[in-house]
Amino acid sequence: MESSPTAPLRQHEEEAIRHLLALENGGSEADRSAAERWIAQSPEHAVAFARARQAWRAAAGLDAEPEVPGADLANRQPGVSRRGVLLGSAGALGLVLAGVAGDWFFLHRQLLTTRIGEIRAVDLPDGSHVVLNSDTVVEVAYTRERRRLKLKRGEAFFEVAHNPARPFDVEVGETMLRALGTAFNVRDRGAVVELTVSHGVVGVREGQAALRKVPAGNFAIIHPDAVAVASYDAAGLSQKTAWREHVIELNGDSLAQAVEEFNRYRAHPIVIGDQRVAALRVGGRFQTNESAQFIEGLEQSMPVRAVRDADGGVLLLSSDEIAQP
Repeated sequence: MESSPTAPLRQHEEEAIRHLLALENGGSEADRSAAERWIAQSPEHAVAFARARQAWRAAAGLDAEPEVPGADLANRQPGVSRRGVLLGSAGALGLVLAGVAGDWFFLHRQLLTTRIGEIRAVDLPDGSHVVLNSDTVVEVAYTRERRRLKLKRGEAFFEVAHNPARPFDVEVGETMLRALGTAFNVRDRGAVVELTVSHGVVGVREGQAALRKVPAGNFAIIHPDAVAVASYDAAGLSQKTAWREHVIELNGDSLAQAVEEFNRYRAHPIVIGDQRVAALRVGGRFQTNESAQFIEGLEQSMPVRAVRDADGGVLLLSSDEIAQP
């Protein structure tokens, strides 16, 4: 008796179902990595996973009641689980299109990075664009159903190609940002996430909270337990996104805030050594590599003196013009 040409595929379907169920049940990064490695091992694995996913979609309308192994697809009864359908129909999903073998779970994966002081623009395969600020890491993972990116560190500006059938999501820790055909800036500050929407609308979800829409012309500070939204004017937008032109705009910012901005582009930091100068207000427009000119301007126009280290670090202290307590 000749073996069926699909027999090797059926041998892998149980493992494909196991990987799919792990992903559908809120799979972790480890689950995703394991699924990707398994799919990439052979075309047979890829086809088996595609078959399992096809069955999962076919069962999308069924209730998630306790599983009924061996359920007959031809007799869909109330209470039959999608998992039961998968287990009971692994060998009866029909023919797989010839191109499915190359359609793995991740259609496109890419890790985008920048060094300290570097700003980089990247075109994504769907027509979207991303610009990475200094010392930034963005992970890209596209599937047919979803465009998923993770801002692991730093700041990035996203211009999203409109495709309502394929959501564009940016994750920053527990925060999820869903673009609705738009352009927006995201900065990870550790304790909070900053969102600036320049076009369109961005949906914001923190943890398990409901999605909140932030339209163009708004700036959001996203805390672990709250989202604070405020509007901005053209000057505010320019200041938030000037970094894309390698520019730092200061408009009455505190010296502490200005130093934080310049330090993003320096290998050796500027340190404020006297808190009496931290609250001084500063203004001006500088290139991101002009921290030396900024410090010279401080010394000439404000009660600040700079102590420069041999390794390139700078310590800011109050000058004698500030009265001692």
